[in-house]
Amino acid sequence: MKERITKTDIQNYKKEFLDGSVLISPDVAAEVLSVSERTVHTLVKDGELHGYARRRGARGLRILASELRDYINSIKIDHDTWRE
Repeated sequence: MKERITKTDIQNYKKEFLDGSVLISPDVAAEVLSVSERTVHTLVKDGELHGYARRRGARGLRILASELRDYINSIKIDHDTWRE
């Protein structure tokens, strides 16, 4: 018996593929994080975010959208343990 591939299977595969391959620029990442572009470069330099570039240096730096999402989730405040 052959296994059928459904439209939902294809949509899920496309979403998974896009989540793992969309690169965004530091200015877009800065906008998402509500920080300066310089802060995004610092996060990459400090290893908080992974940066991707064809050449060494700041020009052409890109950040994987899924890794930005993971970073945002990692800094989420736990309201049960957080104190001002």
